[in-house]
Amino acid sequence: MIRRTTALAALTLTLTAGCAGDTTERATTPAPSTSPTASPVAAGPPWHDDVAPAAAATTVGPKGSACTLSMTFSVPAKWKVKAVKGGADLKLGPAVPLCEIDAKPAGNIGFLRVWQITGAAPLNPQVTVDKYLAAFNSPKEQQYRRTKAGPLDAFEATWTEDGEPNRAILVSTLYGTLMVTLDGLDAEEFEEMLPAYQLAKSSADLPK
Repeated sequence: MIRRTTALAALTLTLTAGCAGDTTERATTPAPSTSPTASPVAAGPPWHDDVAPAAAATTVGPKGSACTLSMTFSVPAKWKVKAVKGGADLKLGPAVPLCEIDAKPAGNIGFLRVWQITGAAPLNPQVTVDKYLAAFNSPKEQQYRRTKAGPLDAFEATWTEDGEPNRAILVSTLYGTLMVTLDGLDAEEFEEMLPAYQLAKSSADLPK
């Protein structure tokens, strides 16, 4: 945890306001249903697909926005979007931070972060996630699934670290793979920020 905590702490301190196939699925297969991401719904933990997306306020990713990305998505009101400066120095496994969206102005302690996945893309996206998780102290209860981020094919992971939940979703774009992560101060903060994550996931798309 020291390695990851140090890197994420450094990440927060080095932000600027400028721009900057098959897998083993460990989750129980849910019953098909309609959802904002056109994926099967698994209510309750660990996936919490029954949590409705928050109302959209800001679009992250378009050219000229705080973070120009190869994907766009929406975040709720008051979440502060900032590009990361010197992201290569804050790399965790294959993931280089590009953008951080801070929930603190909206009343929560936690972040949505966008990472660029570097290196050759393995056929199994779980390999990518596991290389990222290698920077954690002791990730546990990992579960994986293929899903949708808006209309885009995606791969999602959920795990706990020191008993606290975390979430990540990998999305392939025309310019490589991006990963969006959600982490909070504790389990309560994480659950309160889930609607923002669901919004980012359901609204994801390629730039127009």
